[in-house]
Amino acid sequence: MMTTGKDYDYIRDQMDLPRISALNEYQTKFPPADVGIQRLCRILEAFMGIEDNSQPQDNDDDDLEEMLSAFPQG
Repeated sequence: MMTTGKDYDYIRDQMDLPRISALNEYQTKFPPADVGIQRLCRILEAFMGIEDNSQPQDNDDDDLEEMLSAFPQG
């Protein structure tokens, strides 16, 4: 699904293993443009010494606990 960008039903109904294998080989040799651009950005960041120092936020757990406490079981 990730290789084609299609949903599971399309892959199951329209694709077979030899086609998927051939598509994977082709995209290994010629990756999609967005993958190439992401790799180029990472190479430039490494060359220039730029690091991603952003910290992921864990506010979702606190919000979930607060929401669940509003609905007591019983």
